[in-house]
Amino acid sequence: MWKNLKSYFIVEEEGSPKAAKTLPNKSKPAANKPAPASPKATPAAPAAAPSKSSVEGSVNDRSIKVLMEAMEAANLPGFDYLEYKKSLQNLKKMDFTDSIRFQTAYATAQSMGVTPAQLQESAKHYLDVLGKEHKKFSNALSGQRAAQVSDKETKLKQIEADVKRQEAKIKELQAQIDKSRAEQEKLRKSIKGSVDKLAKTQADFETTLGVITDGIRKDMANMKEFLK
Repeated sequence: MWKNLKSYFIVEEEGSPKAAKTLPNKSKPAANKPAPASPKATPAAPAAAPSKSSVEGSVNDRSIKVLMEAMEAANLPGFDYLEYKKSLQNLKKMDFTDSIRFQTAYATAQSMGVTPAQLQESAKHYLDVLGKEHKKFSNALSGQRAAQVSDKETKLKQIEADVKRQEAKIKELQAQIDKSRAEQEKLRKSIKGSVDKLAKTQADFETTLGVITDGIRKDMANMKEFLK
């Protein structure tokens, strides 16, 4: 089960069941205990460096489950790196130095005819498995990024372009409104001028008419009085 495999690589921090950290590799001064000669082995291939990110990541069960299940599915037959890792983990309970712990765990592998080079090769096998999982994850992440980020960024650019066009239309309409308001004001002034002019003309006419009609009426009254 992947949770058993998880315990070989991840240790839960005390007081925080959800938080986890990778197992430390503490080195102690050599104890006064006899140790078998350590056979030479080719160095393990380094794991791919993680991509840089401004977001700080943390170990979580979702990622652990995916990676551990991939390692379980790719478990090589016989005694390989995973069995060796289990032996190393069991020896954590003993107060051994790393050197003695690694050599003691190897004694079991050696009794089964497993060489250090084979352990290194099987460890590299699991690095390759994890590398493939990383590639699968990256491809899936790219798809999610396209769906959740890139497509939305494209839509955002379209909306920004629409906003600019609409703002340009608003500016054009505002210019037309300003022009129309200027024409309105001009017409209001023209109408007021015409109304005032017509009112003055009417007033002048009626005043003049009054003067003339009053003169005629006076003449008519005088004629009636003086012409008998």
